[in-house]
Amino acid sequence: MTEQEGLKKAAELFEKNYHEKPQRSFMSYGRLEIIGNHTDHQHGHCIVAGCSLGIKGAVSSSQDGLISIASEGYGRFSFPYNDLDMKESEKGTSISLARGVLAGLKKKGYAVGGFHAAINSDIFSGAGVSSSAAYELFVAEVENVLYNQGKLPRIELAKAGQYAENVYFGKASGLLDQCGSSFGGVQFLDFTDMANVKIESLPFPKWPLKILLINPGASHAGLSDLYSEMPLDMKAVAKAVYGKEVLSEVPLEEFYSKIFLPKLPVNERQRLRALHYVEEDQRTIRAKEAFKSNNMDMFLEMERASELSQMSLLHNVMIPSRYEGSPLEAVNRANMLLRHGSARVMGGGLAGSIIIFIDEKECASFVEKMEVYYTKDKIVEVSIPEIGAHEVK
Repeated sequence: MTEQEGLKKAAELFEKNYHEKPQRSFMSYGRLEIIGNHTDHQHGHCIVAGCSLGIKGAVSSSQDGLISIASEGYGRFSFPYNDLDMKESEKGTSISLARGVLAGLKKKGYAVGGFHAAINSDIFSGAGVSSSAAYELFVAEVENVLYNQGKLPRIELAKAGQYAENVYFGKASGLLDQCGSSFGGVQFLDFTDMANVKIESLPFPKWPLKILLINPGASHAGLSDLYSEMPLDMKAVAKAVYGKEVLSEVPLEEFYSKIFLPKLPVNERQRLRALHYVEEDQRTIRAKEAFKSNNMDMFLEMERASELSQMSLLHNVMIPSRYEGSPLEAVNRANMLLRHGSARVMGGGLAGSIIIFIDEKECASFVEKMEVYYTKDKIVEVSIPEIGAHEVK
């Protein structure tokens, strides 16, 4: 579905639900985690990009004081824009994200108001590009344009999305996803000071690479507790072993001087996940230099090393005891075929897609061979949009 087709379908859905033509059109994208897997919640470094898969929406400001969102295939919900208290019964739902975004913006002193919207998405099930962040940034950007003259900083829109996901939806995610959707392009993120996140735009070099997502089929449903364990495990090591809140506060020399000591006051899974964080953070910094020095081989080396760390240390490549249909199975199959490229689990992991960087000359043959295992709709080529969530003029 092209951008124009998606916007046309959104406008038609808007008229069907609200019996008038929409005033505006908006787009919001998913994100590609280039590298920096589970480093954001430890206030480390990440490289994130926008993803060409996303949400198209038709919007009008409302006269009834309601936030009302109709989603293709999912019906419609409404709530008063000034009713922003968190509701336990809504946790894990789309309405919690919308309500939470407004609450996050209002908490920072920004203006909020009502709107009617109709949306559709080409983010396929299990894509792993954070459909939740795309949704949050859609709502945030609508509020930005309609009630804040489009002047809110992109990082503040991202933080409102994270607030919604953490507090209202009930998932302990970091800020990487929302930054990818908010900024677009390729961004190096330094979360050392969460109050003042440093963001550096990186050009995506004109390497002869294509980007593929492969969805092996496992569902994210019911995995929030397993996702939350990863940041909690790392924070447990920071606190119990080093007396810090997050691992980024621990100097490298001190980290390595203690992490291998016997009888640490943490379990083995926590120790291994802490090791993943420290090494992944260093890989991310090296990948940044690869972008800047136009060193494709170094970049792919970091991607492959990240995959090995996910498997051996982080343990987010499959739901325990469910190898069939897992991201790990897809990575194993991809590595069997790849000659010059990389394959790794993207995002939270456990389920969802893997991201592949592949030589453009190999791509057609690779896809044909992977279609033996996965249907055509589960192997998707994506690109990186230059901007994030925005109004379409």
